[in-house]
Amino acid sequence: MAWVLMTVETDNDKQDAILDAAFGVFASYGYRRTTMEDIAQAAGLSRSALYLHFRNKEDIFRSLTKRHFDASIAEMEEMLNRPGQTMEAALYAAFLAKDGHLMEIVLTTPHGAELMDAGFSASPDVVKMAVMRAADVLTRWLERRVIAPELGPARALAEMIVSALMGFKSTARTVEDLRASQRQLACVIARALGSGT
Repeated sequence: MAWVLMTVETDNDKQDAILDAAFGVFASYGYRRTTMEDIAQAAGLSRSALYLHFRNKEDIFRSLTKRHFDASIAEMEEMLNRPGQTMEAALYAAFLAKDGHLMEIVLTTPHGAELMDAGFSASPDVVKMAVMRAADVLTRWLERRVIAPELGPARALAEMIVSALMGFKSTARTVEDLRASQRQLACVIARALGSGT
């Protein structure tokens, strides 16, 4: 008797595939012009099958936003806590992880600004929670360092860093601009904390 190993696609796998397809469609057409039909076609589904997984376009975009932040904040924490790196290297790696590859796509698509606006308007609570989670990750990392009193408590410093990172995203015109600002911030914070690992 031969045993056949079968793989079963779970709902989460299907939803991830839909979200991957949806991201490509949003990047190509922008948020406003994208329809459920566009997303269904990109995902290889009928519209009725798509509605079994998501209520509407807003639900897809919100889920996409949440998935992005879940992954990027987990990676941010991992980058900060990787052993054997300088503070500057750890911070810069964490800043890159916080954006994931999303900002590279946003800054290289003609619909980037619209996608950023849609993220804030379609899921403001998800964005707010992600900002708090990023500050939590930085706070824990900072609390393990010696912080000069004039820099304030770890939480306040973490919130300032996250605010600066958000500001960079809204003002950067190119990926290179964004990366240069992130690198400069990592350098400034590391020097303020003192050199070392």
